[in-house]
Amino acid sequence: MAATSTLEFFFDVASPYTYLASTRIDADASAAGVQVTWRPFLLGAVMKATGNQPPALVLARGRYMYKDLLRWSKRLNVPFKMPAVFPVSSLTAQRILAASTDPATTRDTAHRLFQAYWVNDRDIGDHKVLVEILGSEAVASAQTELAKDALRAHTSDAISRGAFGAPTFYAGDRMYFGNDRLDWAIEAARTA
Repeated sequence: MAATSTLEFFFDVASPYTYLASTRIDADASAAGVQVTWRPFLLGAVMKATGNQPPALVLARGRYMYKDLLRWSKRLNVPFKMPAVFPVSSLTAQRILAASTDPATTRDTAHRLFQAYWVNDRDIGDHKVLVEILGSEAVASAQTELAKDALRAHTSDAISRGAFGAPTFYAGDRMYFGNDRLDWAIEAARTA
């Protein structure tokens, strides 16, 4: 089935629920005839701008989140390991993603970063680790004005449209938040 509608996927590789959504979004959307646009943004900046805070900062919520992530991992049959460094600074990784002008490269690079962090417990906030995963040229791209401007633009766009966390999906002007709303977002994009 050819893709006829678009779903915007605002993501940050530092978000565990976004990792889970990333493992199925393309296949599920494609099956529904929906094309996915991967849009990296800076989750920390979104949360700061909206007064939100990470769930793990509340002890009881953090404990629940860990159990919930394991349940989702089992349900989706995808590997998951809580990384030793959490939360992690994703600024450089997100700039690398924002610097890409090729949608397939953005998606593939995001998958590599998600795998490194949420499966292989690699500290994606560490410059040396990013060089090992993506190469020095990709990491250097994060320091360009293009990368910085692109990430700021994606982040500002998400905030102005109501985003407060990750993952956030847009089907036209309809916003859906959270891995557990991915099916709703795909359906909304399909019927748009």
